Amino acid sequence: MKQTIVSPNGSPTANLAINKSRVKIYNKTGQMPTYYLEKGQEFAIELFNPTTNTVLAKIELNGKSIAQGGLVLRPGERVFLERYIDIAKKFKFDTYEVSNTSEVQKAIADNGDLKVEFFNETVPFNTYYCPPIPMNGFFNSGTVYGGTGSYYNASIGLTTNTNLTSTNNCNGSYTTTGILNLEPLKEIKTRSFGKKTKSIETGRVEMGESSSQKLTTVNKEFDYYPFHTIEYKLLPLSQKVNTVNDLQVKRYCTNCGSKSKPNFKFCPNCGSKA
Repeated sequence: MKQTIVSPNGSPTANLAINKSRVKIYNKTGQMPTYYLEKGQEFAIELFNPTTNTVLAKIELNGKSIAQGGLVLRPGERVFLERYIDIAKKFKFDTYEVSNTSEVQKAIADNGDLKVEFFNETVPFNTYYCPPIPMNGFFNSGTVYGGTGSYYNASIGLTTNTNLTSTNNCNGSYTTTGILNLEPLKEIKTRSFGKKTKSIETGRVEMGESSSQKLTTVNKEFDYYPFHTIEYKLLPLSQKVNTVNDLQVKRYCTNCGSKSKPNFKFCPNCGSKA
C-alpha cells in the first residue's frame, strides 16, 4: 500500500526540541515566533524536509552563521541536530543580567536569534536539455535571481503577489515574463520589556557539553540563494508573560487521586468534595 505524506505548505520545517519533544512556541502569528528557555538548557533543532529535492539547511545563531556549510537533508528526511556543525558541542541556552539602557538593548538585539535557511541542490546545466528556470525570490538593482543562483536582467513591473515565469531559450539566454512576487519588508526587531527596570535578563545560544552525534561530509552543490527561511527568537523564561491557559493547573482528588477540572466542586469519580 502506497502512503503519501504531504506537508501543509510543502516547505521544510525547523523546530526546537528537547529529548525529541518539541518545545512550545509562542507568537505564531503576527510577531516574531518565540521560544522561552531556562538558563543552561540544552536543546536540538528538529529539521524536516518534506520536498522531493535534496536541500541544504544553513543555521545562524545570535545573528552569526555557525558554519560555512550546513546540514544536508534528503527527501523526507528528519534530523534532530543537537550540535554545532564544525564542533561537537551541544546547543545550550545561557542567560545573564545586563543594564536596561537603550545602548545595551542595541548590543543584545541579536541575542537568541535563530535563523534557518534552506537551499535546493543545484541541477547541473545540460546543453542537450533546456529545463524551465524557476523564478522565485529576489529582486535587487534590476536583477532577478533564480533558483539556480544565476542572474537575469529584468525589465518588468514591480507589483506584489504576482508570479514570474522564465523560459530557457537553449542558447544561453532566458526570457522572463510576468511581474515579480516581492517579499514584504521584514519588521525591524524591537524588544519591549514593559515597565523599565534597572537590569534585565538576556539569553544567547552558547556551546554546551560534548556531543556524540556524528556528521558525515558530502560533496554536493547547492543554490546561492535560499528558497525558504525560518526565524525564531529565543528568550529567557523570566521574560515570558503568562496567560490564563498557562496558569491553569491540573487538579487531583485528595480521596481517590482522579484528575478533575478546576471548576469541579466534587470529584466526578468518587463524589468527594474538592
